[in-house]
Amino acid sequence: MRIRNWQDRLSVSIIYIVLGILAIIVVYPFIHVLSVSLSGRGEALRSGFHWIPRDLTLTPYKELLTYPFIWKGYGNTLFRMVVGTALTLIVTVCAAYPLSRNEMPWKRVLVLLLLFTMIFDGGIVPNYLLMKELHLLNTRWVYVLPSAANAFQVLVMISFFRSIPDALIEAARIDGARDLRILTRIILPLSVPVLVTIGLWSLVHHINAFMDNLLYVTDQSKFVLQQIVRQILIENRLDPFTTAVNEIPPAPESLKMAAVIVSALPVLVMYPFLLRYFEKGTMIGSVKG
Repeated sequence: MRIRNWQDRLSVSIIYIVLGILAIIVVYPFIHVLSVSLSGRGEALRSGFHWIPRDLTLTPYKELLTYPFIWKGYGNTLFRMVVGTALTLIVTVCAAYPLSRNEMPWKRVLVLLLLFTMIFDGGIVPNYLLMKELHLLNTRWVYVLPSAANAFQVLVMISFFRSIPDALIEAARIDGARDLRILTRIILPLSVPVLVTIGLWSLVHHINAFMDNLLYVTDQSKFVLQQIVRQILIENRLDPFTTAVNEIPPAPESLKMAAVIVSALPVLVMYPFLLRYFEKGTMIGSVKG
């Protein structure tokens, strides 16, 4: 093993110091939000940095979780996460597999059309009129059907499928397997990393999205969680109404920060389990074009 000289040690130390500073910059906002959400009224209203919650209390979370639209928002978000991600994976696989095969006619034209959709968009008004003509306004399907196909995700999966050796497919064809069996028995089992990666992208999109709710849905019972959180943060829709008489009502800042934590919780829970697939799928899908 080679002994590092002082220049190598200095370089490594500088790298660790820079990474440590960047980690603090990234992690601190979350620590601040969590600390304020768990702090009492006086501490939450104090300006400045918040590292450790003082006057620890769970009243903001109790207040927030008794707000009925929070649970409806969770239900609608769960619907779009599960159904939307499943539709995205199905559509992406069905579009990417034929476009990854050399025998596909008009393959280059279709790929160019995909690229065209990444550059140009109809705009808000045409999209709204389209949703109206499809009778998707004020329905939960408006959350999942327009975003079922994503050109960038299709291109990533095409790149991954092309990295699979053609010899495997040719051997399956010699054995009499057709395209559907090849896709389900050979291609998809080898594509778990990219499937998990695209699934995670879709999950994060559906968890964070609220613009489609803002444009196409006016029925509050069909609002997603992020729209409910937006109302709490911007419009101050959540006023303390369940606090007992002998309890001090939580500060508005504590309620807002608790809403942020509650909305971010699904991603925080899922991401550590999917991280290794996410990294592998992204790297493999970007090697070959």
